[in-house]
Amino acid sequence: MNLPVALAERKPHFLQLTLLMFAWMLLAPHLGDRWLVQLLLQVLLVSSLLVTLRANPGWGNVRPVMIALWLVSLAGAAFAAIPLEPEWHRIAGTVESASILPLVALLSVGILRYVFTRKELTVDGLFATIAVYMLIALLFAQVYLLLIDWNPASFHLPADIAGRPRQLLHSDMVYFSMITLATVGYGDILPVSEAARSLAVMEAVVGQFYVAIIVAVFVGMYAAAHQRRD
Repeated sequence: MNLPVALAERKPHFLQLTLLMFAWMLLAPHLGDRWLVQLLLQVLLVSSLLVTLRANPGWGNVRPVMIALWLVSLAGAAFAAIPLEPEWHRIAGTVESASILPLVALLSVGILRYVFTRKELTVDGLFATIAVYMLIALLFAQVYLLLIDWNPASFHLPADIAGRPRQLLHSDMVYFSMITLATVGYGDILPVSEAARSLAVMEAVVGQFYVAIIVAVFVGMYAAAHQRRD
């Protein structure tokens, strides 16, 4: 390959995954049907799972763990969508978020492993790092949801938390997480409890270091490819 950066790949899996993530973030807040919102989230998770496992064929030992975590999150989402007592809904939501957390962490590690082991910078590799950035935001959003499930006073929202459907709360926390990760901080959603504030600070730090590290890695890949070309 003559160029340090490949302009196209035969199978741009991470490009497709990134576009799916953007579509989910745009559509989820506007869907009133809880079943449909949960279905889209599960489609996003299983798509990320398949793409990550395809990019890491040597992850045979990790594959059953990731599949099991996804199945648990699917079961939690199914119970959360069934008309039950509020306490059971909270437990189902906790199970769903608690299983998504390690799954998203493994997905992020797997995608970054794919990026770091490549010998050249590609367009799909660029989108892989964007996908990880959005997965980090999703991970922290699940932690914030857990806080709200067990302490609704953890955040101050423009809308009343007590009467807000869970799918809208999920969209609120994804929005807050993305804004915090990018260190924009509009101030419309505020962390109130000590745990929420600490997590928001941690996410802001992770966001800054992630961008710095990824830029350094890409510069190194570009320099190495340039030397090989010369």
